[in-house]
Amino acid sequence: MKIKFLLNLILFVISFSLQAQISQPLRYEIEIENLYDEYYVVSAQENGLFLFKELEKKSDHNEFLWEIIRLDTSLNEINRREVIIDKKFSFRGYSYDNSQFVMLFQEGIDFAKDLLFLTFSINGDTFQSYLYENLVPIKLTEFEAKNDAVVFGGNVNMRTVVMMYNFNAERGVVLPGFYNDKSSLLQIVTDTNDDLVRIITSDKMPNRRFGITVRAFNTMGERIFTNELLAKGDLSLTDGRVVNSSEGGNLLAGTYSVNKRTETSRGIYVADFNKLNENQINYYNYAELENFFNYMRERRKERILKKIARKKIKGRKLRFSYRLFVQDIIKQNNENILIGEAYYPTYSNRSSGNFISPYSYDPFSYRGSGQVFDGYEYTHAVIMAFDDNGKLLWDNSFEINDLKSFQLEEHVQLAFLKNEIVMLYLYDQQLKIKVIKNNEIVEGKYTEDLKLMYENDEMKSNDEELEGLEHWYGNNFYAYGVNKVKNLKDENIKLNRKVFFINKIVVE
Repeated sequence: MKIKFLLNLILFVISFSLQAQISQPLRYEIEIENLYDEYYVVSAQENGLFLFKELEKKSDHNEFLWEIIRLDTSLNEINRREVIIDKKFSFRGYSYDNSQFVMLFQEGIDFAKDLLFLTFSINGDTFQSYLYENLVPIKLTEFEAKNDAVVFGGNVNMRTVVMMYNFNAERGVVLPGFYNDKSSLLQIVTDTNDDLVRIITSDKMPNRRFGITVRAFNTMGERIFTNELLAKGDLSLTDGRVVNSSEGGNLLAGTYSVNKRTETSRGIYVADFNKLNENQINYYNYAELENFFNYMRERRKERILKKIARKKIKGRKLRFSYRLFVQDIIKQNNENILIGEAYYPTYSNRSSGNFISPYSYDPFSYRGSGQVFDGYEYTHAVIMAFDDNGKLLWDNSFEINDLKSFQLEEHVQLAFLKNEIVMLYLYDQQLKIKVIKNNEIVEGKYTEDLKLMYENDEMKSNDEELEGLEHWYGNNFYAYGVNKVKNLKDENIKLNRKVFFINKIVVE
C-alpha cells in the first residue's frame, strides 16, 4: 500500500513539473458605472500599458473629453489626464511604436475628411496634436505607427488607398501604386527590425487569379521596393503575413484557395522573397499536416485520417476547405512560427437557433428568411514552424471549441519557454492552456480561473464579448474585461462593485 502511494506521489510530482507555471501576480481595477463602460487597452511593452476611453461628461464648450491613463508593468498608475477633442471628430484607431502612443480621430462618420492625431511620448510623458487636412475622403480599415510617422489605409470609391503622415515634417502623402479596382489591402507591417513600412495587398492578376504584392516605403513616403508573388496553376493567394528572416530577407505566409479568392482556403503557403526568381513557394494542404485534425473526437479523426491514407495510396489528395484567420508570424530563434485560428460563421432564427457547418463551401450565401448572423465559432488553432527557406519543420494544434465572438480577431497567444511553447486563450474568465514541444503534446488542455482582487471576492457576472487576452512583453500577458463582483467578508470593501480590470499573466 505504501509502495503504491509513493508511486502515485512520484507520478503526480512528475506531471506537475511538466505543467507550465502560470501566475497572476497583479490585478488592477477601476470602478465603473455600468458593465458596458469599457476601456481600450494598448501595450507599451516594457513601458507598461495605456488605458483610455471617452468620458460621459463634456467640456464647458460641449466638446468631448477623453481620459488617458498610463500604467507601469506593476500596474501602478504613472499618470492620468483628460484631453479635449473637438466634437466634429470621432475616434477611429490607435497604435504604439518606438515609445510613442498615437490616437487617431476623423471628421466624418463613414469616410474620413480631416484627421487628428494625438501622440503621447513615454519620454517625459508629453503629448502633441497634429491636424491633417485630408483631400481624399477615405473609409479607413488599417492604422499603424512607425517611428516618426503613421500609415493608414482603406477604400476610396471601392479602390485601395494608403496614406502616410510624418510628424517631424508635418506632412501627409498618398502612397503611390495602390489606387486600382483589382487590389485589396491586407496588412500594414511596421513591427520589423528595419525602418521600412511594408504594405501587403491581394491583387487580381491578368490570369484572373489572385497574387500578393508587397511594397516597402520609408517614413517619408518614398517607395523602396515592390515584390509580387504569383501562385502556380489554378491557385490564388488569399492572405499574407510577412516576417523578417535571420538572413535579412522576408518570409511571406498565408492561405491559398483554388481558382479565386474565397472565404475558405485549402492550405498554407510560405514563400522566401530572396528566391522569388526561382518561384520559391511552398504549399501545405491541410490534409498533409500531421496534427491538423487533432481537435476532432478520436473516432471522427480516425475516419478522416483513413480516408486521407486511401487517397494517398491512389496517388490523389483529399482536399479540405477551412476558414483560417492567420495571425502575424513570430520569429523565435531559428524558427518562424505561424498560428491560425479555424472558424465558421453561425446564424440563428428568431424562432429557433441553428448553425451552418464549417465544411459548407460558402455559409455567408445561406441566409434564409428571418436568419441573423450569430457570431463566429472557433474550432481549433493550428501552429506551424518554418525555417528561413519556408520549409515546414513541424505542426501542432490547439482545440478551442468553446469560444465565440462577433468579430474576427486573434485569441490564442504564445509563450516561449526553453524547450516548450505554451498556448493560451481566455474565455468566460478562464485561461485555457496547452503546452507543446514541436509536434508533441507536453500538457493537454487545462484551465485556470482569473484571480480577483481580494480573497473573498465573488464574481457575479461577466461579458465574454468585452474580455480579452493580449501579449504584453516577453512571456508576460494581460487579461482585461468588466466584472460585477460581490464581497461579503472583507472590511472596507464595497458589498457590490462594477469594475474594469486588468490581470497580469506570467508564464514561466
